[in-house]
Amino acid sequence: MTKVFENEYAELYDLNDEIPSVLFGYWKGFWELTDPEAMKALLFPLEYVKEKGIKIMLTDYTYLDVVSEEVNQWLSGYWFPTVVKNGLKSEIVIDSTALIGQLSVEFMYENVSESTGLFTPMVQNFEEGKELAIKLLKAWEQENN
Repeated sequence: MTKVFENEYAELYDLNDEIPSVLFGYWKGFWELTDPEAMKALLFPLEYVKEKGIKIMLTDYTYLDVVSEEVNQWLSGYWFPTVVKNGLKSEIVIDSTALIGQLSVEFMYENVSESTGLFTPMVQNFEEGKELAIKLLKAWEQENN
């Protein structure tokens, strides 16, 4: 696991040494579109997915506080469509442990699959997420053969 980005809002790791085409990230804090550091964290995966051929993001929201309506609209209207256009096929989600964070995650992913085609299953922990990522990559590889 190689750290490729870190600030107060995210830690992102390329899992290529263990599982190819998977980016793992911890998302944390309270995101605001006017906060340059939050935007750096949110924008980084868009190009990284495209440049490195990332197919799956394993996303841990354990430390997420709140996602505002404004940020949620930006995610729905820009982030999710862009990351899918750049090659992401699935975002495997580890939910927040705080109730307000859980509600934010639920709100954030409410219509993502329908609007973008991104597969967004929820898992309980990192290990379960890695196992699912391996299964998905194998299934997609078989479909292409």
